[in-house]
Amino acid sequence: MVPCILALDDEASVLTVVQEVLEERGFRVITAKTLAQFRRIHAQEQVDLFLIDTSLPDGNGLSLVRELRQVTDRGIILLASRRAESDGVLGLELGADDSLVKPFVARELAARVGAVFRRTGRAAAALPAGRPQVDHAFEGYGMSLQARKVWAPDGAEIELTTSEFELLAALLARRGQVLSRDQIMNAIKGRSWESYDRVVDGIVSRLRRKMPSSKSGSHFIRTVHGVGYAFTA
Repeated sequence: MVPCILALDDEASVLTVVQEVLEERGFRVITAKTLAQFRRIHAQEQVDLFLIDTSLPDGNGLSLVRELRQVTDRGIILLASRRAESDGVLGLELGADDSLVKPFVARELAARVGAVFRRTGRAAAALPAGRPQVDHAFEGYGMSLQARKVWAPDGAEIELTTSEFELLAALLARRGQVLSRDQIMNAIKGRSWESYDRVVDGIVSRLRRKMPSSKSGSHFIRTVHGVGYAFTA
């Protein structure tokens, strides 16, 4: 199973950084902006590590640390603003494993998370044994270009054909950009097939079935009518 990290912070920019950095390293990240939202998620998910802001709009992060320590031995890292840096020290006394002062750099966040997993004896759970480095992560999915493998949010490997893998890799390499069917065909080993419009559409359709989006609304492989496709997660 891919380790699940639940991050609680009322700053959207902080949650965005946390999610991007840790998902890129193969973790599944769920975010919450309020204590109430955190409680709902915690009741439904099996969480392996918590990132908790000390200052919340509807509660106190330090009190939450004390509460969590009564029911779980999972890792806890506090996120404290520079003006409330002393909260991090108090949080350690209450049972947190580590504290991080905002703003922080991505490398430091990843290192602290890894250290807590090792200290809590859950390092083996951080990534499946022998799993290659994840080059792309999105909505819980992970992709290794070197190993040519893709993993689902639950850690299971997804079987993709060569064309499916190459098409997904091409879209991920140019996230947010629209690729025409010609460009996609060139990316798939430069193959030249007749009626390639239908070929590309069929590959995209299969990818959407094998890799459903975890979010409501459109799929992360978006159709741009009359042009082609774009990866938008």
